[in-house]
Amino acid sequence: MRQLRWMPQTMVLLLTFGVASSSRAAAPDRTQWKLSSFTWVSRVPAEPGAPVNAHPATLSDAAIKAALGPVLATVDGHSVPLFAKDELAGLLVALREAFALAKPGEDLILLSSHKRGGLFMEVAQGITARLFVRAGALNLIVHDARLAFLDRYYAENTLPRFEYGSRKTASTESLEAPGATNLRKDWLTLPLTAAPAPVAALPVVAAAPAAPVAPAPTAAP
Repeated sequence: MRQLRWMPQTMVLLLTFGVASSSRAAAPDRTQWKLSSFTWVSRVPAEPGAPVNAHPATLSDAAIKAALGPVLATVDGHSVPLFAKDELAGLLVALREAFALAKPGEDLILLSSHKRGGLFMEVAQGITARLFVRAGALNLIVHDARLAFLDRYYAENTLPRFEYGSRKTASTESLEAPGATNLRKDWLTLPLTAAPAPVAALPVVAAAPAAPVAPAPTAAP
């Protein structure tokens, strides 16, 4: 009975701690967000000779989703979404926090592994990409739109040397997105949507008081 009596307080403490932990800002020196064994976002030095980026960048989850969600990649001759919807949703917080901490001389690199065909026994495939913000746009350079590496890893315990896209060397991938600019087939600049400005409340003008109605004249007796 004593355990049952203390259970509600214990659950309150656990729930409170969980909420506080999830709402904490990322530590300023954090450089990697590892979301699963083969999905991560990392801050890395930009490539030698690259112009400085507009980092740190304050981006909302909605802005990142609006930029990356419509991106299409050519896979086996067909244009398909680069990211699955649930895949991108799981990356938003890590990308937002990483952009907010990145320095002008840093890029973000991404490995995202996901089962893309929706089959239970399917082996996940990876996306490798480099991301940075410059001139009001999110730059996305993709080295691999569909990297099949897990079969070999499971068989031989060997991982490839992941490549994340480069300003200097193009990959064989082909990307497109509405409203985006292709600097190369594998490199998109995606306009970032600004958060809508709050609408100022219009002053309420009080209605003028109605003029008093004169009483109707009464007939003389």
